Amino acid sequence: MSSLEISHLNVTLGKKLILDDLSFSLAEGQIAALLGPSGCGKTTLLRSIAGLVQPTHGTVRFGSQLVSLSSLVLPSHKRKLGYVPQEGALFPHLNVAENIAFGLDRSTFTKDKIRQITKEMLGLIELPGFEKRMPSQLSGGQQTRVALARALAIKPALVLLDEPFSALDAELRADLRSDVIDLLRAQNTTAILVTHDREEALVSADVVALMREGKIIQQGTPEAVYSTPISLETAIGTGDALVLDAAKMADGETAYLFNSTAKGAAVEKGHIVIRPEEIKIDRDLSKATAIGLIEKIDYYGHDAMITVDVSGQELKIRIPGPFDFVLGEKVSLHHAGPIRFFTDAIKDL
Repeated sequence: MSSLEISHLNVTLGKKLILDDLSFSLAEGQIAALLGPSGCGKTTLLRSIAGLVQPTHGTVRFGSQLVSLSSLVLPSHKRKLGYVPQEGALFPHLNVAENIAFGLDRSTFTKDKIRQITKEMLGLIELPGFEKRMPSQLSGGQQTRVALARALAIKPALVLLDEPFSALDAELRADLRSDVIDLLRAQNTTAILVTHDREEALVSADVVALMREGKIIQQGTPEAVYSTPISLETAIGTGDALVLDAAKMADGETAYLFNSTAKGAAVEKGHIVIRPEEIKIDRDLSKATAIGLIEKIDYYGHDAMITVDVSGQELKIRIPGPFDFVLGEKVSLHHAGPIRFFTDAIKDL
């Protein structure tokens, strides 16, 4: 396995700048998630790492090996990369064993060694005995497992996964994602997962990198990017967020819906971000920071999302179960989290 170092990478396709002075690093054995909307450059970055796109500026290194710069690109087949595209993309005319063995060099490995590696990979992905099956005989989850086995069979320096779970239903997606990440960790594999799913990024990765318009606008541990976003944009992009109008006051306090007692002139207007789980509700109205009316309860078993109307504004609040709140009930609200004040404009990420 290998570390990854990307420095000041620019990629232009036609006249359009797709990646803009992008820098990113990943330690050996770490898993990174690239998170962002469609068209932000995630797949182009993956293809640049794979050698399928030539940068116009900047460098890509695997460990100490320089594999890309504007005047030289090491061909993809020499980079020893594992690539798992959307929906697996198995070769339909090859059976499972042939798909897994596709990247193994016949001049390096004997037929017996290739059979041994294939058998080991099938055991690793928990599909023993599937050697002769064709891709059309596999479920979507099984195809993704085989694609991962094909990527791991060559003992790659790096594995790239481009939204490999996007075509699966929600339950299968969560189960398979967990299995795949566990497998990558067990193999100490350096990997990058491209996704537009915030939960998937936070659950899967050691490092989360948020992309927007060809740039990485924040990167860090899942805990850091969720708890301490650097902007309103990244706060919205990393999880559910209540965005409330707010103002910095001359006395240093922040005035907003749950802090209406701040006094003095406003010196700066903006917004604060509160995570739904950071608002606590109870029935003691005498000590309320704010009072609201329960309008909706979405119950999920382990927790619930409760919609509360506060002075005409709807707030979504996540509370753990069990609970006995009911529709139409008045409740007291308290903000139990940090104050995150931002002055940038509201955008969807």
